[in-house]
Amino acid sequence: RRCVQETVSTQSTWDLSEYKETMDFSYRGVVCPKTESNVCCWGVAKAKEQIQRLYFKLPPLADDEVRIKVLHAGMCHSDCFKVDEEWGSNFLFPLVPGHETIAEVEKVGAKVTNFKPGDTVAYGVFRDCCGKCEFCRRGDDQLCEACPYKASYDPHLGGYSTHMHVKEGFLFHMPKGLPLHKSAPILCAGATVFSPLKRWCISGARCGVIGIGGLGHMAVQIGNKMGMKVVAISTNPSKEKEAKAFGAKEFVCSKNEEQMKYLMQKEKLDLIINTVYVPDLTNYLYTLKAGGRFIQVGAPEITKPLIFNALDLVCNQKIFTGSCVGNRKEVEDTLDFCEKFECHPVVENYKWAELPKAYKRLHDGLPRYRCVVDVASTFDNLQLIILQLSLIHISEPTRPLYISYAVFCLKKKKIQKI
Repeated sequence: RRCVQETVSTQSTWDLSEYKETMDFSYRGVVCPKTESNVCCWGVAKAKEQIQRLYFKLPPLADDEVRIKVLHAGMCHSDCFKVDEEWGSNFLFPLVPGHETIAEVEKVGAKVTNFKPGDTVAYGVFRDCCGKCEFCRRGDDQLCEACPYKASYDPHLGGYSTHMHVKEGFLFHMPKGLPLHKSAPILCAGATVFSPLKRWCISGARCGVIGIGGLGHMAVQIGNKMGMKVVAISTNPSKEKEAKAFGAKEFVCSKNEEQMKYLMQKEKLDLIINTVYVPDLTNYLYTLKAGGRFIQVGAPEITKPLIFNALDLVCNQKIFTGSCVGNRKEVEDTLDFCEKFECHPVVENYKWAELPKAYKRLHDGLPRYRCVVDVASTFDNLQLIILQLSLIHISEPTRPLYISYAVFCLKKKKIQKI
């Protein structure tokens, strides 16, 4: 089930303001009235606006693209950061978020060989890479330097959509043993913690996980299944029981001075993965052994700095590093690992019409622990039929007949699944 590696020719510049002014992004789909659309989305027309329904007209499918029907769309807090421009102002609007997608293949381009209609697939954080830079050549396509719009959305449509056009090389076959309705967060939250834990895993090591939330609850499960002794660290003591159910051998409340002092003085950690934003990391770094590694994966707003004791870092040769999701091989390995060891995200499922409600909970930091929208099963069936007919080249005189017949079948319950 290996993903297809591909080479894409792109301009090598990160001056995104220049791209905004000079490039035509109509290839991602053109905003249009509902009656002319073939895809329905939830998104924002401008930065910091409320989530609303947006309609697009998708362009013809490219030879190396796959058209997918979204089954389940995961929601990540980074979606809020992009909508609110808290990671900068280099995003294109209208913006349709979503980078954790479980879908079904509807149609493939002429040069697509790894997928066929009906396949269940997964689509994650990245859509493209140059295939030529230093990082792409060594397999770290997520670090590509020459592809300014490599993310799965912006300018393309994200997973808050009924349909998407995606590149074959960044699509994954979905393992059959994973539950579809809760697995979308594996594409981001799962891969984000799996990649660094696998890279620096030491069997039997004491691994601290800071934050038991969307990323943290996956890190506890994955670290435990990798054979490490996981120590869950949270400001909320009520999460102890659940953290241990996820596989943590110990639980430390970071607000409890005695518990933190015990880690600092008697039972230090071999490595720590920090899944949240903590302004002052000084005490957390004190819990790390000399030569240990501190991995930062929680990404806050760009205006929020991190504070730590540099002398402790230097004198004890501690390693402070970041990690960005994972390359395509690591994302695929994450899916396989979560299937084999039954590492499943804990999610709240919402209907398509409830997406704004889910987004507000996400924005307020309330989900336990991720939000997933069940798109295809709860989207209005009649509207979906009309959208799908719009994707097919049917002559205008006969199109009303097709729609009328579809409505008739729907009323007679002859159509159970679109």
